[in-house]
Amino acid sequence: MSAPLQAPADKLDSVQLLRAIAALAVVFFHIPLFRNGDWGVDIFFVISGFIMALVTTHSTSHFFTKRVVRVVPLYWLGTLGVFGVALLLPSLLDNTTADVPGLLKSLFFIPYQKGQYVQPLLYLGWTLNLEMFFYAVFAISMAISHRHRLLICSSLLLALVLLGNLVAFEGLFARFYTQEILAEFVLGMACYGVFARTAGWRRAGPGTGARAALIVLGVAALACMPFTSGLIEAVGRSGVWGILATVVFLALVHGLSGVRLPGLLVLIGDASYSLYLFHPYVLKVFNKVFHVFDTPGMLAYVMTPVSIALCCVVAVGIYRWVELPTTQWLRARLIDRRKSAIGSQVMPAGSGE
Repeated sequence: MSAPLQAPADKLDSVQLLRAIAALAVVFFHIPLFRNGDWGVDIFFVISGFIMALVTTHSTSHFFTKRVVRVVPLYWLGTLGVFGVALLLPSLLDNTTADVPGLLKSLFFIPYQKGQYVQPLLYLGWTLNLEMFFYAVFAISMAISHRHRLLICSSLLLALVLLGNLVAFEGLFARFYTQEILAEFVLGMACYGVFARTAGWRRAGPGTGARAALIVLGVAALACMPFTSGLIEAVGRSGVWGILATVVFLALVHGLSGVRLPGLLVLIGDASYSLYLFHPYVLKVFNKVFHVFDTPGMLAYVMTPVSIALCCVVAVGIYRWVELPTTQWLRARLIDRRKSAIGSQVMPAGSGE
């Protein structure tokens, strides 16, 4: 048997850069003038598959609790915010109403039909429904075998995707959880397989030529993503944007290995979850209050970078003053305290701890 893959210890500023790019792409998509950037979700899913494989290399303790602490509080805050807007200022929303059953389903990641779409109150939450499903499948895979968790999880997800392609399900749950986009989590786990096997090459330091070639490849693949939506019907979303996101990820993570990136880019990457969830609030002000993007014109194009910058400022503020403190507080009570309690139970008498 081969030795288990080891996670390298180098700092991945490049992953934070990719998170920033993915979140900014989604922001750009929600500016009515452009409607291009939904491929940012595909980058996020590839990153998610990679990160789950990476963080469970040596430890699986409290896996699902950590995921809940990371995802749920901010999502609940954003969802309750949308519910409050629907109650008090419904004119700011399109087809969202203050529906209590819909609120409960949204809070507990239960997919349901809202108009012509399957999405929760905070419409971006459809991706989090898939994320939580991926975490559940990953947790089951680890329970079966930690060593083979990636193979088991990939097999289960690909089986669901294959089933979704072979069977025209009528039930909402069956259709939702057999979407082709689930394959992008598998691509992310495959990225980890490559990453783990290139640890020695990265530690040795990529040559200037190899680094430059990888960065050019990554940037070129990224530049292709906005222009390839026409291929999706023929090839499938994961076959187009999933593959391109994988190339972008592998090329930039390896090409930028060991490179410390500008702090502002890394900060936006750190705040990418807040940016992803809360940029619609900022854009609604521009769209529904000031009607900046109603028609193409000089004002609309000038206000585009202003609105994106303001989204980033708001996201960084939420990250620093809400997301980070909340996550740290919950980890201290739900994870660290539990670890301490277990440690005290197994500590020998007279150890001084």
